[in-house]
Amino acid sequence: MKRLAGIFTIVLIFCYASFGYQFYGYPYVQKIKNFTLIDQNGKEVSFYDFRGKYLLVFFGYTYCPDVCPTSMLRIKETLDHLGSYKKYVHVLFISVDPERDTPELLKRFISFYDPSGKYITGLTGKPEEIKKVAKMFKAYYEKVPIKDNPEVGYLVDHTAFIYLIDKKGILRIIFRPAND
Repeated sequence: MKRLAGIFTIVLIFCYASFGYQFYGYPYVQKIKNFTLIDQNGKEVSFYDFRGKYLLVFFGYTYCPDVCPTSMLRIKETLDHLGSYKKYVHVLFISVDPERDTPELLKRFISFYDPSGKYITGLTGKPEEIKKVAKMFKAYYEKVPIKDNPEVGYLVDHTAFIYLIDKKGILRIIFRPAND
């Protein structure tokens, strides 16, 4: 038990160190219910498949021009700082744009931040499934039409929170970006 607490503390410290100047965490306790989505390899995976690991969960999308790449880079830096403790942590990138974010696109996007494919899983699904999962995390997202750029068509306005979940599936800390 002490070892688990120690690992959790290390993950927490590195999250704060990596997100420090830009992200602020606040404690939160919520048991996350199981859900099933499609990963970047086209396979069904459930939230419970990741039990036993600390999870960083981020809601975003591959066409995101700013927040998602920046947040994912911070997450990558956190993983890199963990060294040998990295094996205890996994990242879930949950798409809020299931219309465009196919498993193939997610795989390409995720590979930029995790070329090995071992530490970050991209998830997508039917719009109603994504909505249900986002609601569980209290994550907001909304499609915003872009009239002056028909090629893009729309962007997705979304929260930029990073959720830290313990090995038992309990949401412990929500990191939010600064209001700079």
